[in-house]
Amino acid sequence: MKRREFMGALGGAGLLLATGTSLAAEYREGQHYRAIQPPLDTGLEDGKIQVVEIFWYGCPHCYEFEPKVQAWKPGLADDVQFEYLPAPMNDVWALHARVYYTAEKLGVLDEVHQAFYDAIHDQGRQLRSESAILRFINQRGLDADEFRETMRSDAIRQRIVEATEAVQDYGVGGVPTLVVNGEAIVSASMAGGHDEMLEVADYLIERARG
Repeated sequence: MKRREFMGALGGAGLLLATGTSLAAEYREGQHYRAIQPPLDTGLEDGKIQVVEIFWYGCPHCYEFEPKVQAWKPGLADDVQFEYLPAPMNDVWALHARVYYTAEKLGVLDEVHQAFYDAIHDQGRQLRSESAILRFINQRGLDADEFRETMRSDAIRQRIVEATEAVQDYGVGGVPTLVVNGEAIVSASMAGGHDEMLEVADYLIERARG
């Protein structure tokens, strides 16, 4: 199954290792990252490297990781494509994944993505029902009726099905998680922290370049 068919891309690029040296001796498979065997097709053209962050809006660790990701992405080079994958691991997670894909489809992701995180973690809002989400959307000055209809559409339901299959294919059990080029999984517990996740991702990007 081709990943590019269902994942939303948010700009992108690739980052050279800050040290300029190989970190192969420092980052070990099975210790700092897990290899995906066999590697999964990213669906991207040759020469492109995919980095996917698997997340859930309600996850405090994802919320803490997000500013680091936002600071890291602008440094990525043109051969790297960064994508988000909201994990629909249960009903609430799936509802929040629908928010992400709906905002993306309507072209309002920049207005919704961080604000949705902030509403949950800074303002203590539950946002665990469609009605609560639509109140949030209305308060953002967006068309809640259009948002509701899009959330309920067959297109968004299909995105959730495909996202569920992707999470299963990757073998992901928690968030936040990075998947580099369909070849390797990086988590905070494996890498040693959120900053370290990005450092390992840098190494894996360099390795993917060959």
